[in-house]
Amino acid sequence: MRKNKSSILVISLVMLAAALLLFTPLVEGAESKRIEVYTDKQPVKFSIDPLLENGMTLVQLRPLFESLGIEISWNADTQTVSGKKEGQTFSLTLNSQTAQVNGETVTLTSPGRLVDGHTLVPLRFVGEATGAVVGWNSEQQTISIYSEEFTKLSGLSKAAAQDEANKGVPAVAQGALRGFYANWQMDLSGIRQCSSLCWDYYYFINDNQVATGLPDGGLDALDCTKDKCLTYEIKGNQLVLSNGKTYSFKVNSDTELEISGDKYTKYLPASRMKLEGKYVSTSYSASPVGSGLASSLTYTFKKDGTFFDNKFTGYTTDGSASGDNSGVSTTTRSESKASGTYTIVNYTLLLKYHDGTTKQYMFFLPEQPSDKMLRIGGRDFLIEKADGTDGSSGSQVKEQQPYQDVLTTEKIAQKQLLFTWQPKKNKQLENIKITLEGYQWAKLTIDPAHSNSFKGFGDKGIVALTAKYRIDNESAQTINVNSLQETLELPGSAASVKAASGLTPKVKDELKTGESVEKMVVFLLPSDHFESNKDFELGFGPLNNVEGKDVFQGKWLEFNIWKDS
Repeated sequence: MRKNKSSILVISLVMLAAALLLFTPLVEGAESKRIEVYTDKQPVKFSIDPLLENGMTLVQLRPLFESLGIEISWNADTQTVSGKKEGQTFSLTLNSQTAQVNGETVTLTSPGRLVDGHTLVPLRFVGEATGAVVGWNSEQQTISIYSEEFTKLSGLSKAAAQDEANKGVPAVAQGALRGFYANWQMDLSGIRQCSSLCWDYYYFINDNQVATGLPDGGLDALDCTKDKCLTYEIKGNQLVLSNGKTYSFKVNSDTELEISGDKYTKYLPASRMKLEGKYVSTSYSASPVGSGLASSLTYTFKKDGTFFDNKFTGYTTDGSASGDNSGVSTTTRSESKASGTYTIVNYTLLLKYHDGTTKQYMFFLPEQPSDKMLRIGGRDFLIEKADGTDGSSGSQVKEQQPYQDVLTTEKIAQKQLLFTWQPKKNKQLENIKITLEGYQWAKLTIDPAHSNSFKGFGDKGIVALTAKYRIDNESAQTINVNSLQETLELPGSAASVKAASGLTPKVKDELKTGESVEKMVVFLLPSDHFESNKDFELGFGPLNNVEGKDVFQGKWLEFNIWKDS
């Protein structure tokens, strides 16, 4: 007990020293400026602004303590608010000069009280009750609070965290970028060897610095004095990095950047989020002889802050993700090594196992704000539904036969389907509606009897795009369906590909008013062109009427074509 009292005394002395800084009278004229509060560098939203009275700062209790991951309860009969978090407890009765912290009585600089129906407490109590570091910057009028978890994630000592918190929040220079942006694509060829989706990151910090490679612990563990951060400049429509690389650059919106033609989404931190459900990540890599290595990792999260993990890894022998069940389970660990408590701090998932092991991983929501998909470390996890399927949405068809174009019906080539999508989107010009029903990407193995007809595609193979679309003639004139031209734009190479003639089923030429017809179009690309381009555009136009005049009047209808989900 003496040891515990000594610890409380030391903490109180530390907090008293911080409080002396915190409650220093403000400079003249600063009192009119609103006080802003940040927890782990993220702004805290209050129903009532912090109050400064007699040199003491009072803050709304619930949103601040919840931002620190503390569960709050209220006893209306005794006017007592209580909180707990991983063995730490506190209770505070309104209008009382004392409070209880981990069973010990502490004296408050000012009692907690109700203001407009909201419970306000002295700021000093936040540090006493949680062990957090509390900093004050009088020039900015900002309060910065570093939780114990964030201090550890940042690799800071308590003293260093105090120094950082006292600095306040760095001001963002005009024209500077700030935040975490990411872009993803699927690695269909396996060149990048991603376990699931391939992600590229840009983390803009400190006004003129950016990190594209992140430490294992994620964004919150990034230290530009130790890790590899680059400086950058925005020059017109270009992003210039200090490593000598320059990319085309465009700000599409507050939440999207376009860098080198790729769209990067801004992802917000998921601080103190509580999850519920089973999340599964699977990966599979095949060898040329038909065997492969399959692995899966499952996390079961609960709202009470506990988790359980389950791993599977092993070799398969038939080249499929399920194989012949020859994989070896690695779930033979003790429960203490597979379960524990979790905390989400900004962009980091902290796992504390019951055996004392701790792990930290990069964390964010790829489909924010939906929690059906998680990015944990270097893997993507989908929530598992009650029927055992994942929670993904969309119209990707994972098990489907190749479209019956001439390549298939005449057995000119075998198709290895890479990706199928059914957008069912329509656009129209001059009362002519075109609906893109679906499309497939497939790698071709040309039959030797037809190999002479497929020369000039290089030695890395051929990829085919087959698209199904419907034309509805809602105009007052008869159109010539087969006059419609189709092109596939390759933004990454500033080139376009024309449709492969003779590889689609024929349809009638004339389409009268009120009639519709379904067509196919096939494009052939060298595999390296397919790999080097990410997003494509399928264009339709011009389209002539039976008199030979362009109904579209020089305009085109365009659809985005993806090569992955």
